[in-house]
Amino acid sequence: MKTFKFYFDFLSPFSYLAWQELKKSGLKFTMHPVALGSLLNHWEIKGPGEITPKREFLLRQCFRMAAERGISFTTPKTHPFNSLYALRLALTCSAGEEQFKVVDLLWTAGWDQGIDMGEPDELIRILNEGGLNGQDIYEKSFSKEARAELKKNIQEAIGAGVFGVPSFVADDELFWGQDSLHYLEQFLQGRDLLDRTKYEKALANTPRAAAQSL
Repeated sequence: MKTFKFYFDFLSPFSYLAWQELKKSGLKFTMHPVALGSLLNHWEIKGPGEITPKREFLLRQCFRMAAERGISFTTPKTHPFNSLYALRLALTCSAGEEQFKVVDLLWTAGWDQGIDMGEPDELIRILNEGGLNGQDIYEKSFSKEARAELKKNIQEAIGAGVFGVPSFVADDELFWGQDSLHYLEQFLQGRDLLDRTKYEKALANTPRAAAQSL
């Protein structure tokens, strides 16, 4: 099966829910931490937390989805938080071959155990308790290579049309949101339900809306 890219930010509860399903799915993917704020700023989109009814609805939706799927779910001690520390720890040049484990430990610590994900000492502690050298990974996360990798992830995400997280990109096809995972799997299996002809026609009939969305 084809490999796809998973773009996420630890700020996103839906990215957490997606992670819990992805890691058990058997699907092949690579992990690409990105700063959600950079994506929103590029596309001039307000964050969910900036629209009160949307924030409240989405939080209720998260609790519903987690309960339906049997996923333990809470919120970090503070939210929003500065996710930059966690994002850098999760980069390949920081975590190396332990990237999967680092990402999993951080997700669990924030959205299951409810730690303060914006506090570096807490993040280091979680990695240490998970059997890793948290201090070493933390120091690597401040290298020039780490900064360059995060910037590259963001630029590549924007280039692929990613406007939010979680997002999944396979063969230049973008899937957004935890609830699009089954469509992604169908696409990977060659069973995409999208009627391209109807889609292109609809896009042509709404040129102004399409232009504003690009």
